[in-house]
Amino acid sequence: MKHAIPEAVEARLVARYGEPHRHYHTWSHVTACLDARERIAPSAPLEVDVALWFHDAIYDPRVHDNEEKSAALMLEELGDSAKPAVPLVLATKHAAVPDSENARIVVDADLSILGADRETFDAYERAVREEYAFVPDDAFRAGRAHVLKSFLDRSSIFSTPAARDLWEALARENMTRSLRALG
Repeated sequence: MKHAIPEAVEARLVARYGEPHRHYHTWSHVTACLDARERIAPSAPLEVDVALWFHDAIYDPRVHDNEEKSAALMLEELGDSAKPAVPLVLATKHAAVPDSENARIVVDADLSILGADRETFDAYERAVREEYAFVPDDAFRAGRAHVLKSFLDRSSIFSTPAARDLWEALARENMTRSLRALG
């Protein structure tokens, strides 16, 4: 990890990411994102890592404002110095194509799991299903299929050339396979 997180902040974040309802959106996801960021943008500025530390700090799969709450928590924890990371955290909503190089790096690092090896990707899919255990199977399959199709319909899943080179082909294979399994 290029940038060190303050120890007290890390302890509080690790506790949040360790909440019992989390199966994928854990501290391991954060460290995987930081590793992915290192692979695609080794000289990225501090605000990129700050955004990755906090992007899922608040996570409740039943609501749709997790990123906004995570950004607010980041400002509460780190103060105004974290303001440049706010749009980067919000970019992880995956609602639009990232509009800055730093946002593209954060989003690609967050999505890097899509281009993981088959075993890792399948474990991710199972963990996501566990986080949505409250959703009936038919509704989950329909919602998950919609998400997967929305990524597959893009001309490119990843926004940075490095991420495309590393993960695009395998991400398409993984998601296509997952979509078929959803029926």
